[in-house]
Amino acid sequence: MTVINQIYNLELNQDSERLDNFPFHFVFTGGTYDRLFYGDKKLNLAPLNQIVVNWLLNSCGLTRLKKTNEGGVIILSDLICQRKLSIVWPFFAPNANHWQRNENLALTRLCDQWHAKRLMNIGSVLAWYHTEFELDKNRNYQAVPLQLDIETIPDNIVHVPLDTPSQISNELLCRQTIPSPLVEQPKRFEEMTIALIAHDDMKPRMVEFAVDHEYELGQFCAILATGTTGREVAAATNRTIGNKMIRYHSGPKGGDIEIATAILYGHCDVVIFFVDPLSPHPHIDDIRVVVQACMVSDRVVMITNEMHAREFMTRAVRGKQQLKLYAI
Repeated sequence: MTVINQIYNLELNQDSERLDNFPFHFVFTGGTYDRLFYGDKKLNLAPLNQIVVNWLLNSCGLTRLKKTNEGGVIILSDLICQRKLSIVWPFFAPNANHWQRNENLALTRLCDQWHAKRLMNIGSVLAWYHTEFELDKNRNYQAVPLQLDIETIPDNIVHVPLDTPSQISNELLCRQTIPSPLVEQPKRFEEMTIALIAHDDMKPRMVEFAVDHEYELGQFCAILATGTTGREVAAATNRTIGNKMIRYHSGPKGGDIEIATAILYGHCDVVIFFVDPLSPHPHIDDIRVVVQACMVSDRVVMITNEMHAREFMTRAVRGKQQLKLYAI
């Protein structure tokens, strides 16, 4: 909040034309957005000055993602993988442990992977503003509102219209907190998407699993996979599997994050993840984010070892046309 005010005041004092045609679109996770525009009584935090709000809305433009606990940082990471975000201001509180959360560590790593500038504090932002602004304003132009490259996702990102934040629907800003009963939702396999993910040393076993269950996998509408796993499975199985395969980046380049984003938006129904419990992985935080996305999205079925995966295919898929899913 402070740095946005400072940038605005600097330009106001210099009577710069940059205020009227500010070339950067702002993307906020939901919680940050709400604090900026509505304040936070618990933190004794006042909202932004209305003049600055009008400048952000009318000269810059805003996109509001989901809140962090609903996957907002995961979606932010996905936008980095898609090269739609080039500069990130991840202001982490120095005395809190949230900067060590899996999704924040994955975000930090992917900024380095995809060469996104990571400005960690006010000093970094102001130094960038004075020395690199003119260079960056002509880089990596994007269409607004932003869209995630996930097929047929409705309302994937909330683009804030050019009016006051108070006019945004309460449904957008508030979430249902009253516990709801589980609802059974049968779904045909031909309407479902399954994701296949395997750690490096588990990829041969995933390929063997896919070969053994070609028919069952072929019943699904689409098969998501990280780059290497998808390539190896498609090469070893029949053409039907290959035609249904949607391959994302490899895991280290953000493929796990892309699948996690599909999970968050309800575009993945089953995740089969062959986890290697013995070998460390340089992108372990991204891997944990997939698990986290499944925990946020209660409806997805997550299977994390080969024995369970084989029994699932034999008992839940083979000889059947649909699966009973449950949602709150």
